[in-house]
Order: sequence, then C-alpha cells, then structure tokens
Amino acid sequence: MRYAGVLVLLLLLPVLVACQSTAQGQADLGAPESPVIMRVGGQQFTVADFSQRLTRDIGPAIEGLLAQGQTPAEIEQLAVEAEIRAQIFDQMLQDALLSRYARQHGIGVDASAIDAEVFSLIQPTEGSPFLVTTDARLRSAQSQLSFEVVARQTQAPMVRTRLMLVPDEAQAEEVLALLAAGGDFYALAGERGLDIGAPMNDAAITWVPTGNFPPEIDSVVFSAPLQTPGKVSTTSGVYVFEVLERAEQRPFDSFEMLRSSQNAQVFYEQSFAPWYEALLLDAQASGDLQIAENFDPNMVPLPFPQ
Repeated sequence: MRYAGVLVLLLLLPVLVACQSTAQGQADLGAPESPVIMRVGGQQFTVADFSQRLTRDIGPAIEGLLAQGQTPAEIEQLAVEAEIRAQIFDQMLQDALLSRYARQHGIGVDASAIDAEVFSLIQPTEGSPFLVTTDARLRSAQSQLSFEVVARQTQAPMVRTRLMLVPDEAQAEEVLALLAAGGDFYALAGERGLDIGAPMNDAAITWVPTGNFPPEIDSVVFSAPLQTPGKVSTTSGVYVFEVLERAEQRPFDSFEMLRSSQNAQVFYEQSFAPWYEALLLDAQASGDLQIAENFDPNMVPLPFPQ
C-alpha cells in the first residue's frame, strides 16, 4: 500500500486545483453493508465511499476518454499504469487526516467563500428553481479546511519590502539621498516612482516568499540590512528598496498565496510533506488511523457509465 510514502500533491496538479469541491464526504453516508476500508478517529470509510470518490474525481475524465474512442480495457490499463486508484485513496486519506487536524485545532471555514464557490458551480434551472446544496457545501467546506491546513504547514523564507521603481541609477541615487535626509518613502514614490500599482503605505505591503521577486531583487532583499534603503538594477529599471521585515521560515497566509508562489512545489515538499508524513505515522502509532489490511484500491471497479 502506497499511503505511507506517497502524497498526492495539491499544488500543481490542475485537476486538484480546478476541482477543489471534490473532497471526501462523511463516511457514514456509505451503504451500511459496504466493507470498511479505513477508520480515522471516529470516522469510518467504506468501499462505497471510495467508489463515490472515484466517480467524483475521475468519472468525467473516463466519460471523455470513452467519447474519444478509448475502450474500457484501454482505460483500465491507463489507470493501472498511472496508479490512479492508489493516488485517489492516498488523497482520500490525506483529506480525512487534515480535516481531523483542522477540527482538533479550531480551524474553521469562511461561509461566504463556500457560498460563492457553490453558487458559481450550481445554478437553478427552470425545472428546478430550488437548489439543494447541502452536499456541495459539505464538500467545499472540507476542501477549504484541507487547503487551510496545507497553507499553515507549508513554510518559506519571506520578506516585507518597500519598493520604488525609478528610471535610472541617477534618480535612484537622488531618492536615496532624500531618504537619508528624512524624506518619506511613499511621498517620494508618488512623485518619482513609475509603478502606479505599488503599495502606498506599510500596511499594504504583504509577505512575499523567495522566488516571487525578479532574480535581481530576490538576491538582495533576503540579505540586505533591515530598515536600510538601497537600490538594485533590473531589466525593468532601477528599484529603490527597504526591507521592513524578514523571516527565515514563515507559513503561508492562504492556500491561494501558496498556489501562486513560484516555488510552491519546493516549499510543499520541504515543509508540508515531512509534516504530513509525521502526522500520518503518529495517527497509525496511536491507533487513530486503521486501514484494512486486505483492502486493495485496484479491486474497486472504475466508474464507467452505466
């Protein structure tokens, strides 16, 4: 079984980013006679739950392959070669462990964000004006919890930096001289800066992980003295900068911040992956995680249309 050593990466697989509402539902919704394949705390998951997860995650893709002329046998071979069932089981397990961690640590959901997601995907029709959104809301909430835990447990070097783009070295030197004489950074940026969309106060400056700045800036701001204006030349022009804060390792503020990071995969593998592996091993050692020894994901049929 691959669950102990393999993580389904949430960050860079488009199917997972595009389908954030496909998180595993409550295990007790499965058929009572369906064999239990794992237990996480007091929650149990059955073969029926796993079959439903296969349908949600790869059902549309299978329909697309059939429409393209692929035979069921060919699709089955592709699924075996890519270990699709094992990957989905790993993700199902990860979702359950992360949701449990979120509940234990008081991590909640944003109800307005859930509403926005659900109603962007489900629209009332003329024949069905009243929407039943309970299942979609539950899936969205569980996805949101999982992504929040991933963001909190993924860390990276980050800085908060004032930046002012000016045309050339001469103007950068003039700005530095004015700052040394007590000039206000943002007032000077308004007068001389070329970047119209730049933040105009410290409160608007967000944390930025390494790799998101142009290379010339990135190589400077992670080593320059704090609260000390300087300049750096780039292909876009010359930047006057001042590093306000720097953290050797800082968690991401949100999953979206992590997903949009240039080095998201690296940060995920360096910090979240070992944290999750420890979480999984601890759950096994404590008995909070139990997986049926005789369960083989490949024995569950693919969700071919009836």
